[in-house]
Amino acid sequence: MIKLRLEKGTKKLKLNKMIRLPWLNLPVLLCFIFINFSCKPDEHSILPKITGSAGEVLLILEKYRWEHEVGAEFRNLLSQYHTALPQSEPIFDLIHVPPAQFSKIFQSHRNIIFTRIGSQYSEPKIVIQRNMFATPQIIINVQAPNDSACVALLRQSGNEIIKRINQSERNRIAGNYKKSQVQEIVTTLKEKHNLTLYIPKGYTIDLNVDNFVWIALEAPLTTQSILIYYYQYTDTNTFTPDYLVGKRNQYLKKYVPGPVSGTYMATEDLVPVEFKEFTYKDRYFAELRGLWKLENGFMGGPFVSLSTVDEKQNRVVTVEGFVYAPRDKKREFLRQVESILYTLEFH
Repeated sequence: MIKLRLEKGTKKLKLNKMIRLPWLNLPVLLCFIFINFSCKPDEHSILPKITGSAGEVLLILEKYRWEHEVGAEFRNLLSQYHTALPQSEPIFDLIHVPPAQFSKIFQSHRNIIFTRIGSQYSEPKIVIQRNMFATPQIIINVQAPNDSACVALLRQSGNEIIKRINQSERNRIAGNYKKSQVQEIVTTLKEKHNLTLYIPKGYTIDLNVDNFVWIALEAPLTTQSILIYYYQYTDTNTFTPDYLVGKRNQYLKKYVPGPVSGTYMATEDLVPVEFKEFTYKDRYFAELRGLWKLENGFMGGPFVSLSTVDEKQNRVVTVEGFVYAPRDKKREFLRQVESILYTLEFH
């Protein structure tokens, strides 16, 4: 398999401008209610494990509604193309099951959406339940008095549904990785770089210098990698797309060369990089999501990066995952490395 190989890097590029930290956008308040329920802790031990493949969503909806406006809205929402992938893939694999066919075999599915439409529901509402039939399971109940109200609810709050399912998928992956961490890598990251990530078995450290770490999982036809790099936090003028992409390209050119002399990883500029700001576990993050390319070469694939400030060390830290899988779909490979990024902690 063609893979990126380590070589000595070139001189570090310099950025000539300082940019300012933008005001954080306040989250838009949803017009509908999200309520979380969970089973009691002692019930978890008797629940079966979830079934279904990663990224699957089971939609329980009457056949006639599936074939008309409500079903079309669910398909538009949950089967839309995943952004920043080199080939078209849906964000989820949507499986429709009519209520009459929702038998016990389906109850243990990992992600279930129940659609309940009728006059007994006075207002549109989304209710979140966890671990009702299996663990770790998420169940999303979409309730509305009629079809048009249901469609309006999905258009208003559909992104929140996507967010909840994505977070559940990441939490499952991270939970599994936590059980199978490579202790040597965990110790190295903590002692040398003052941070931790859940790095599961199979990953090895390819490069470990003062402010850059490259950790990779190599398979015969795929590569999944985690990059960690950091630099001094000197100005509030840091978290913008241009600045972060510039820093990314700077570190990639220096530390991530390709298999042939003169080749190195860079950010693909033919496809716009997506930028997002959010708060997770009371910490601000800036996300970049896009495609990487091999400069002067022919390799490429998707990446996602999270950047934040480590106040204790007065540094900006970026953790990034990228995938090289030329023969395979990439959504779940990318979700796996992304799940590792969300386990970041500082010491």
